[in-house]
Amino acid sequence: MSEEFSLLGSDGSIDPSFWRGLTQRRLSRRNVLKAAGAGAGASLLWGEMAGASLPNAKVGTPTWWKKQKVHHVVNFANWPLYIDVLNGKHLSLEQFTKTTGIKVNYYEVIEDNASFYAKIRPSLAAGQYTGYDVVVMTNNNPELGYLFENGWVVPLDHKLMTNFNRYAGPLVKNPSWDRGNKYTMAWQSGWTSVAYNAKHVKDPGDSIQILFDKKYAGKVGMLSDPFELGSAGLLAIGVEPFSSTEKEWSKAAKKLQQQRSDGIVQAYYDQSYIQHLKNGDTIVSQCYSGDIFQANLNSKYKDLTLMYPREGLMLWTDNMCIPLYAQNPLDAMKLMDFYYSPMSQAVVEYYNDYICPVPSARQQLLHPTGWDAAALKKMAPSIGLPTSVTAKAPTVFPSGRLVSLSKNYYPFKTQEEINTWTNLFLPIIQGA
Repeated sequence: MSEEFSLLGSDGSIDPSFWRGLTQRRLSRRNVLKAAGAGAGASLLWGEMAGASLPNAKVGTPTWWKKQKVHHVVNFANWPLYIDVLNGKHLSLEQFTKTTGIKVNYYEVIEDNASFYAKIRPSLAAGQYTGYDVVVMTNNNPELGYLFENGWVVPLDHKLMTNFNRYAGPLVKNPSWDRGNKYTMAWQSGWTSVAYNAKHVKDPGDSIQILFDKKYAGKVGMLSDPFELGSAGLLAIGVEPFSSTEKEWSKAAKKLQQQRSDGIVQAYYDQSYIQHLKNGDTIVSQCYSGDIFQANLNSKYKDLTLMYPREGLMLWTDNMCIPLYAQNPLDAMKLMDFYYSPMSQAVVEYYNDYICPVPSARQQLLHPTGWDAAALKKMAPSIGLPTSVTAKAPTVFPSGRLVSLSKNYYPFKTQEEINTWTNLFLPIIQGA
């Protein structure tokens, strides 16, 4: 039997992931990811971030950080619908200002990594302030790597990461894309997995091989993102994407090409895959986890089911970082670490329901002990569910098994590697 996502929590109540924007913000992001991030105009040393050279080697050193002063303002760029909100206000940001005296200008301006990178790149290249002191970028897209390689992010002051060092969970502490958290602190995470329609798929099993099963020929949807497609192919041949080789990429491409040649694939979809799954054009599909949760809100789509394949789920993480030339880096550090307080995360997760970077926030949701108690109580009428439901949701606080199933994307080391990858997987999508 496959381990499936259940609509009901352990207390019999509906999981909150079905109710709010678990991946609403992902709609535009997934549409615009381009094959190789080629427009960025830089080679990508994605696997060697820690060795990136800063334009000013003194920036981010202990001596540099000691000279920084609190300016009582911080400009925070994030994705839409990605932080707690009540009547147009963000209770967590208000608490941060109340306790620190730092005003937060919060901008929901990141619709996708590529376009936001294109927006801030000219300023960074010119040695100018981007207008933001904290930005949120994703580890499975090339743009975060471009920022690292060009030295356009400020190394963090770990002495100011008290909450992070104490409370950060295993999925985000010392991550493969930023060893030692030299530059980043995770904001939230999510999964790319497999979904199926239980009305038509009676014995799904628990393997990604369902995507390659000929009995579903013409009814399988695959993603048109070459990074996601290639990663699925690698999992299907039993290879960890993170540690894969170019030879293994070729084997994965052959399996995916055979899948296409066998007539198994209905089409390679962007975000529209979810509509085709709803319509019944496909009955098995690659998916973004939250889309399935959202679909289940409607009783018409209750048969759409998220699978946790034994080969693994691809884990992506949105990361907070400080762009070079930030005017308020010390204020930024204080803000970033504030969100690693279990109380802060409890409030954010009650609204968001992504994979929480702070496991101990679960206890705060069950038994709030500080300012979060009042905030959660205020939010409850609009959320419509008890905080215990969020606390017990496996999509927010995954079990040890789900943590172990979470896989990292390949850490590209050169632009040539990106070109090799896309030259293998993009032609499959395009039908070449």
